[in-house]
Amino acid sequence: MTKDKRVGAIILAGGRSERLGRAKQLLPWNGRTLVEAVVEEVCRAERLAEVLLVLRRDVAEALGKRAGERLGCARIVFPDETGEGCAASYRSGLAALEESELDAVVILLADQPGVRVEMIERVIAGWESSGAAIAVVRYRDREGHPLVFDRSLFAELRQLRGEKAAWKLVDRYREGVCVVEIEESMPGDIDTWEDYEASRRRGA
Repeated sequence: MTKDKRVGAIILAGGRSERLGRAKQLLPWNGRTLVEAVVEEVCRAERLAEVLLVLRRDVAEALGKRAGERLGCARIVFPDETGEGCAASYRSGLAALEESELDAVVILLADQPGVRVEMIERVIAGWESSGAAIAVVRYRDREGHPLVFDRSLFAELRQLRGEKAAWKLVDRYREGVCVVEIEESMPGDIDTWEDYEASRRRGA
């Protein structure tokens, strides 16, 4: 594989934050909102041809008229409101990227601010060099995001339903998955106030 491969990113920010009780995308994070911080880091990845943010409409409205400016290079799309969890956001994101002629997409979570640009670049490099259809990061404690899916799997991604939908596809093709080792603990995601406070204490 060559550097001519076009890779896009889908940042999943369409959740309802039910366990937190408020829109976690808007939580304060180092002088900006959580979603702004995550988008800012993703946009630093030079290998990404396009960044798409699947964001709840009410959150975009709360960010105000400057939402586009605040969210940098990301193009905003609204999730399919079907109550199907992450799978609905995958479908919305892939539909919006249909005209982009991408060779692969990186899937990231908007509530995982500890994922750094180096991690994104490494998993893309792993996918490129291995020829695999899927690449995942294996941290010291377990596997996690970011994930890379080759274009050959876009149709199957769109057909998935429910939470943790992408991992169902990883399990389906487990033998052919490229695993990129990162010798760190997996960055925490923010689902509760305890998660938020813990992430702020450790800086991510």
